[in-house]
Amino acid sequence: MSSLVSIMDTSLSAMFAARVGLSSASHNIANANTPGYNRQEALFAARRPQMMRYGALGRGVEIEGIRRIQDEFLVTNLRSQHSRLESYTQVDSTLYEIEAILGSVDNDHLGNSLNAFFNAWGDLSTAPFDDSLKQAVVSAAASVVADFRSIDDSLTDLEQSIENSVQLEIGNLNELLGQIAEMNKQIAAVEVGGVTANDLRDQRDLLITEVSKIAKVSVLERDDGTKDIILAGRTMVTRDHAEQFQYAWQRNGDIYEMTVVTHGNMRQVELSTGRLEGLMSSRDTYVTNVREQLDEVAAMLIEQVNSLHVEGNSGTTTGLPFFTGTSAHTIDVIEAIKQNSALVATSRSGLAGDNDIALAIAALSGTGVTESGDPSVGDTYRNLLVNVATQRSQFEFMVENQQNVVNAIETKIASVSGVSLDEEGANMIKYQNAFSASARVVTACQDMYEALLNMTA
Repeated sequence: MSSLVSIMDTSLSAMFAARVGLSSASHNIANANTPGYNRQEALFAARRPQMMRYGALGRGVEIEGIRRIQDEFLVTNLRSQHSRLESYTQVDSTLYEIEAILGSVDNDHLGNSLNAFFNAWGDLSTAPFDDSLKQAVVSAAASVVADFRSIDDSLTDLEQSIENSVQLEIGNLNELLGQIAEMNKQIAAVEVGGVTANDLRDQRDLLITEVSKIAKVSVLERDDGTKDIILAGRTMVTRDHAEQFQYAWQRNGDIYEMTVVTHGNMRQVELSTGRLEGLMSSRDTYVTNVREQLDEVAAMLIEQVNSLHVEGNSGTTTGLPFFTGTSAHTIDVIEAIKQNSALVATSRSGLAGDNDIALAIAALSGTGVTESGDPSVGDTYRNLLVNVATQRSQFEFMVENQQNVVNAIETKIASVSGVSLDEEGANMIKYQNAFSASARVVTACQDMYEALLNMTA
């Protein structure tokens, strides 16, 4: 009789194990499309056998736990690559916006305006005292001024847009850090009894990956199952406590430092790769560089045109500059010439038919150097467009290459942690058959038990 009870107990343990395995496979299938979900596996082990005089008699199977399948090395690498990808993507997006503002080498408003301005001087050189041609020069100059200011305003708008994005990302980062701290609290509460909170860990890891896209992150797991989140050597999440970023930053060389509030005290955290770093680098490096180069073009135009024009004689005035201002934001045609285009000087002598000033100004659009030995305005502006196009091409390649790296790691992770519906379907059949076979053993035991009772009746 005791042997039948032992067989029954062994079969019941097998039925229970099959039920757990079937439940695990069902859970995997249900979460096949859940972001951040890691495949789970029921772990089985043989029970401690019963020692008989003829040997060890097996007592069935026991459940050791539900294992979460994950390669921590791949996940850590993915976060690092995600951070780099987001940084590149933000810079590439900003360069795309800058390119749209400036236009291409072959099609840009300011370049066309500059060409029209210098061409107007060329036309004027053919008839130096034609008032209509002088007015055409003034009108073309007004178009140049309008385009310089329009581009400057657009760059300012782009800076403000980036600024808004920075503030948004800081808010997102603070929210994610708070959510991770809350997940730490829940996981610690569940795992205090020795049970692994697999699904909660998946959710926490997904949050950490989202943090890595905003700023490069390091993770330290404690014995109680909680994870500390570290940004550039600063611990931002400790168990269920999260530090918060404030919107205050400073640039220290090539490193950006964000201000963190710790118990009322302020401290700096350096940001390397990530969306925040990409946004700040876009604003403070690429937009700023383009603005500086644009101001250089404007200042060069002002200086070179004025240096020639002040030598000219319009017939009524001498030594009159053509432009005012020092940058793309401040450039303008002087008011006197706006009001009276006859003040446009075409020559140093002021004699009828003399056009040396008009010719010299028209030549500023060409290649090479000017009469003074300085680079031409046309060359300088074309170099600006080429530099932007080159940088955009470089970052476009970097983004594409980095995306391939991320995709490759995600594919590896999916092969390790992802759910295969075919495999889980096979597991379901395996556990179903095991359950059915164990049930038949139980039925056989019942029949044997009834037979014994009938024999003793």
